[in-house]
Amino acid sequence: MTLLVSEIMSYDLLTIPVDAPLAQADAEMRLGHVRHLPVVEPGGLLVGVLSMVDVARRMAAQSGAKVRDVMAQPVVSVKENTPAADAAHAMRTQRAGCLPVLDGAGRLVGLVTELDFVEVAEKLLSGKPPARRR
Repeated sequence: MTLLVSEIMSYDLLTIPVDAPLAQADAEMRLGHVRHLPVVEPGGLLVGVLSMVDVARRMAAQSGAKVRDVMAQPVVSVKENTPAADAAHAMRTQRAGCLPVLDGAGRLVGLVTELDFVEVAEKLLSGKPPARRR
């Protein structure tokens, strides 16, 4: 049986609008204890990904920046039915800390992160099956 991205991804996401001030993104990442924020347009269309490292670098160098000035583009993403092994390979080869998960219409539905894969590895190494999130 193949483990799919939809079975390990996070569903309850914090997102940020593309025109939000970078200071807002910084505050939301700190309060939400997240290292990545998907950047979306109205309707949930993904336009970029913002990492805590990128925010910290830009905040130190320039105040007043917008999310659009710092977000990563183009975005490497996967679909819900992508095999988790393929997503892990994409994260490793693209050196990405996360992959946004999109539905068939290109709307953001989840995020798969390094931590999600560490949890899978921990369960497999302990002899337990990976937890299904549905």
